[in-house]
Amino acid sequence: MFAQLLGALEQISRQLNPVALDGRQAAAVFDDAARAVRLCTAIKSRLARRVEETKVWRERGHRSAAHWVAEATGETVGAASRTLETARALDSLPETDAAFRAGLLSEVQAAEVAGAAAAEPHAEAELLEAAGSTSVKGLRDRCRQVRAGAEADDQAWARRLHVERRAHEWTDPGGAYRLEARLAPDAGARFSSAWKAHTDRIFRDARRAGRREPRAAYAADALVALASEGPSKPVEVRVTVDSSALARGHTKSGERCDITGVGPVPVTTARALLDDAAVAVITRDGDDVTAVSSPKRTIPTKLRRALEARYPTCAVSTCANDQFLEIDHVVPLEEHGRTEIDNLWRLCSHHHRLKTYEGWKVVGRNGTRDLAPPDDPDPPSLLVGVDDASSLGQPDRRRDTVGRVAVQ
Repeated sequence: MFAQLLGALEQISRQLNPVALDGRQAAAVFDDAARAVRLCTAIKSRLARRVEETKVWRERGHRSAAHWVAEATGETVGAASRTLETARALDSLPETDAAFRAGLLSEVQAAEVAGAAAAEPHAEAELLEAAGSTSVKGLRDRCRQVRAGAEADDQAWARRLHVERRAHEWTDPGGAYRLEARLAPDAGARFSSAWKAHTDRIFRDARRAGRREPRAAYAADALVALASEGPSKPVEVRVTVDSSALARGHTKSGERCDITGVGPVPVTTARALLDDAAVAVITRDGDDVTAVSSPKRTIPTKLRRALEARYPTCAVSTCANDQFLEIDHVVPLEEHGRTEIDNLWRLCSHHHRLKTYEGWKVVGRNGTRDLAPPDDPDPPSLLVGVDDASSLGQPDRRRDTVGRVAVQ
């Protein structure tokens, strides 16, 4: 049967002369060809799943079923892995599987629906309807919202997004340098804001000089500038969150917590961003905006400069990082911490994340503060305060076994 079908398809491909068709005829044939591709993709996906289940791929010495599929199809191993992942998910999603078999879903659509419906099975019918009524981007946006709403442990979600961060570089066949990154949403928002600021500056400079190139070309220049020069101005991130979710610590169905330009994020991430000087937060109650914070009001320029002078490097004693430091509230805003110099310090992104997500605790007072790990059996609750330290001269800082600073 398949041999006959392949023969017929090959004959159609050889004999097809698009020039002989008018525009409407070409569009109609294209629609048929697109459905044929979807049907063949569904067949291929199910057969690949069977090859994986039977482990026949081992007979040819392949490293995995994905490697076998990649060789057989001429795709990358990553694309083959996604095909198999979707096929596995469809085992428990009969409606999506049926739509995929019928040629109603592309592989991309099936993967998006399967990924979100696996997390929230009750949303399967809604997502299938969205797949038929909106673009792939619209479907992806809706699937992200469904996945966000299905996260049972907000803090675990935030930690997972951080743990799964990745960046890869390679040289493509044409000799160009290529880069791909996967970042947690808060880190991505900071990066995006700084990158866009450089892109806008380079775009304006080019226009004034009479140069006209695609904005994507200026974005490439801006990426290099960001790496070599750092941010061109303070980074601003905008968070929109329901006040009830912010107070509770996680969203419920129908509530919103997202970063502009990024999408849904854990409330844990939003709470952490509240302590950063470069974040504007819009809180809502239903459709009504109840409050808007401004980063310009949060950290005045004089206070920012004072903090930069006091903490030229990360405030953690064992860290000498002086790049891209983040202003952090020692006592968080959600716990009524005040935005004043005695309640602020600067941390590198790594130690900021340890404090926010990993349970590391602030020990000591202003001027002698440090971070202690959550499993420290006897963290010092109080070190010499800033006033005492000034009267005694420089404290004798001795590192203990966990990397804290003890003041003698």
